[in-house]
Amino acid sequence: MTARAARRGPRPDGADTRGSIVRAAATVFVRDGYARGSMRAVAREAGVDPALVRHYFDSKPELFVEALRPPIDLTAHAARLAEGDPSLVGERVMDFFVHTWADPALGPRLITVMRAALDHPEVTEFVRRVIIVQVIEPVAQAVGAPNPAQAAVTAASQIFGLAMIRHVAKVEPLASEPEESVIARYGPIVTRLLRQ
Repeated sequence: MTARAARRGPRPDGADTRGSIVRAAATVFVRDGYARGSMRAVAREAGVDPALVRHYFDSKPELFVEALRPPIDLTAHAARLAEGDPSLVGERVMDFFVHTWADPALGPRLITVMRAALDHPEVTEFVRRVIIVQVIEPVAQAVGAPNPAQAAVTAASQIFGLAMIRHVAKVEPLASEPEESVIARYGPIVTRLLRQ
């Protein structure tokens, strides 16, 4: 067996090789974006042979999704957002998203995913499945939307549009508006969209 072949698969020293690759991928994709980030660059960042990256991940989209998936329990968050006064659901949803975008660890991940979703269908599907279907749609259903799937997509268009203008395009004065002000202004709009 060659030295190169010996590096495939888990390392014998008990190191979390897969975890190291995922963390390296998050760094590469946030820094370089989806289009320019490569599995080879991830291997360099993780200090492993590129074949080892392919041992754990069959494709770049699979690695991208795994690396930038929010490291939080989205199902539990959806349940918390649905609790309480239905007339204030938009404020709870906006509070969750606005503070997540501002989080120094989570924010860059989500912004990277949203940017990639504009040009890459496989990333768009991730956003639809993980954010819209798993988080926003259950909230819409819990607050009585007659068509939760439609309500979720409509609300998501408002939420993600805001994120793109505020965090990607950085259009002022919205880009520097205080978080609580954004939540107060957009909360009632999102409530209406989630309950229609």
